[in-house]
Amino acid sequence: MKTSQAVIEIRKKLYKKVHKDVYSFRLKKMKPSDWVEKNIYLSKEVSRFSGFFKYDKSPYSREIIDRLYSKDPSRVIAIMKAAQIGITQGVVIPGMLYVIAEDPAGMLFMAGNKDLAKNSIRTRFDPVSESSGLQDLIRSNVIRKRNQRTGDTDFSKEYAGGVLIVEGMQNADKLRQFSVKVVFGDDFDAAPKVDKKEGSIRKLIEGRQTSYGNLAKTFYISTPTTKSESNIEPVYLLGDQRLWNWECPNCKDWIPLVWSTKMEDNSFAGIVYKLDERNRLIRESVHYRCQSCGGEIKETLKYELNLTGRWIPTATAAVENYVSYKINGLAIPPGFISWADLVKEWMEANPVGQPVDIDKLKTFKNIRLGETWESIGETPQIHYLMDNQRDYVPGTVPDELSEDDGNGQIVLLTMACDLNGIMNEDSQDVRLDWELLAHSQTGVTYSVDQGSIGSFKRTRDKSKIERERDWQRKKWTYQHGVEGSVWPEFERLITKKWKCESGKEISAVITTIDVGYFTRLAKLFIESFTDSDILVLGVKGNVEKNYRSSSRDTRIVRPSREAKDLYIVEVNQVKDELAENMRLLKGDDGYQPSGFMNFPKSIDGKYTLRGYFRHYEGEKRTEDISDGKVIGYRWEKKTSQSQNHYFDVRIYNLAAREIYLDLLRKSDPNLRTVSWGEFAQIMSN
Repeated sequence: MKTSQAVIEIRKKLYKKVHKDVYSFRLKKMKPSDWVEKNIYLSKEVSRFSGFFKYDKSPYSREIIDRLYSKDPSRVIAIMKAAQIGITQGVVIPGMLYVIAEDPAGMLFMAGNKDLAKNSIRTRFDPVSESSGLQDLIRSNVIRKRNQRTGDTDFSKEYAGGVLIVEGMQNADKLRQFSVKVVFGDDFDAAPKVDKKEGSIRKLIEGRQTSYGNLAKTFYISTPTTKSESNIEPVYLLGDQRLWNWECPNCKDWIPLVWSTKMEDNSFAGIVYKLDERNRLIRESVHYRCQSCGGEIKETLKYELNLTGRWIPTATAAVENYVSYKINGLAIPPGFISWADLVKEWMEANPVGQPVDIDKLKTFKNIRLGETWESIGETPQIHYLMDNQRDYVPGTVPDELSEDDGNGQIVLLTMACDLNGIMNEDSQDVRLDWELLAHSQTGVTYSVDQGSIGSFKRTRDKSKIERERDWQRKKWTYQHGVEGSVWPEFERLITKKWKCESGKEISAVITTIDVGYFTRLAKLFIESFTDSDILVLGVKGNVEKNYRSSSRDTRIVRPSREAKDLYIVEVNQVKDELAENMRLLKGDDGYQPSGFMNFPKSIDGKYTLRGYFRHYEGEKRTEDISDGKVIGYRWEKKTSQSQNHYFDVRIYNLAAREIYLDLLRKSDPNLRTVSWGEFAQIMSN
């Protein structure tokens, strides 16, 4: 329902009564927050809390809007915030009207894009201006042809003393055409860090204010995104980094609102809660635990605590006259989202007994906590894998277990290895790490056996006695036809008949060897199988591109042009797939999804935590950034000392399966598009 014309006229008269002379009152201007509470009226169309605007709902907005006051020395004001916390309603919209009415000057308002900016003007600025009786201040400064005035559009508001320009963050090329004193950059993280034509967006924005010097005001406001792409966090860090504090009703200390923090006794403060026996949230248990005294703070006190809250700086501004604020969703006014609802969202991102949902966790940190998402590297969690150890022994193909699990027959056995060690003129000391993998009809895998051939150890992994006796140790080599060569031992594994639970014996169908290192000697071994029925191929990562594009998938394997027995592997993509497989969980009925990984018991030093499973957390997934944008992802070792050999071996085993399918498709025109499911069906018949 629109505000009646009578009410609008009353607002106009009230405004004129308070300010009889539109020029003289400028000499004794009110603070912006006081002016807003006396003049800004919200209709039901704009707010569920209709009536004159009051800062008692969002008291944290008061100090921020008062930065507009001409006597305030602030030059740049950054607000890094949770979503829907009331900054646009309490700062941006009334702030623009304050400038128009009290301190006219050129203004720039920017939102995520031009459509969002236009929507903010139509659905927020215009209705508030009208219901507050301020619409008549918007008028053309110039009479156009045929006596037409066009000073009130979605993208331009003219008034005595200036003009409000409305633009989108993506339209940087339009910013060089005008000069303004005040800028409101809402949703600043939607802006590109750098415009290809114009350069730094911040420099471009602040460059429009040069003629106003220290009188200029720039408000950067945004819910943050990823750390590498965020525009708001760098500006926040340049300021004094103020946090919203409450006075604890128990100990009377001032405490910044935090979601969770560890105390000295290793317990947690911030939001705490309890779950029932079915891991469901007990809503009434949710409360805030003071990080100073450990006292309980109920959500029912939020309104009063916000009213008496204060902003407290946590740093010295790196740049003079830069002020910055950070606030999370715990302070959202009562009646919007509750703490219990926030906990439910948190639990959806961190389900009990299941892998973290990265996308939901990122969203929660951004929009609820007002924090950037820092992709420090996604590391697979090995405890999920160790939970998948089953009741079969290494060296035995669990064909009956596969049937019992509902995964059908074992239809393919693959072998893969990774080459490590040192070979130079002065020293030879190598180790070949290998694994045999069984692939079931459904795509679920069963690790059959793993081990190492050779003697190589990193210096840091050797004991003091081993280091002292190192010269006495038998050392292996990749040289062919000499004592201590690893190749005869590995050939025995490749050609071995492996016993199944059912009593039958089967061999590996395809073996892949990483030829990225020790290439010449590895290729000689592969070539020795050229005229054999045994399929042994070389694999190596795609060296042309060391990251996976964030925009598309590619073929996992492709034949190399340099050799017929060599395949190129998109290792970053396969590692993404493997990381997903590592998170897979069995259903309550025992169902195992395709890609699920089974392992035998730890016996005789095989499948141990340190010697095997730790290798699966030796790498992390990190962003590849160009010109401030994430263009893809790469996997890399967490540290130079991290062990990742069996992680790599599993990659080559997954590649082996895809290579075998590729060869099968090429061998028979009728199988050119055969899928794993179709192949499995053929093999099981």
